[in-house]
Amino acid sequence: MSEDRKRILSMVAEGKITVEEAEKLLGALGAGNNETAVATGTVQAAGGKSELKYLRVVVDSTGGDNVNVRVPMALLRAGLKLSALVPPQVYQKVSDNMAEKGMDFDLNTMLKSGDIEQLMESLGELNVDVNAKNGDKVRVFFE
Repeated sequence: MSEDRKRILSMVAEGKITVEEAEKLLGALGAGNNETAVATGTVQAAGGKSELKYLRVVVDSTGGDNVNVRVPMALLRAGLKLSALVPPQVYQKVSDNMAEKGMDFDLNTMLKSGDIEQLMESLGELNVDVNAKNGDKVRVFFE
């Protein structure tokens, strides 16, 4: 097995790329047109976007209570996959409570659709910036 193929399989095992992306890279390796990207480890997701690696939460507080959290996307994907173990009645209860608060969406459909990657890609567009009157700043984004 070539070193490039081992790198691709290693990236899949580490959650850095999806199986679909690995298939494309392995196919490209066969055609010999993506060896540089594999060698440098810079893999692009389908559609040409760089794959998101982390959810970031950054709080810059004027009082000195600063926060900088970086959650690996692989952990979020695993959590979403584990949601399959949650009983359907729990999803219904959460959806009902959210609807009471004015947020009408079906959590069961969203998490059970089987298209976790599409959900993760959509989350990549999330960007929350909060600037408080006292100067505190909160940012939530993906990188």
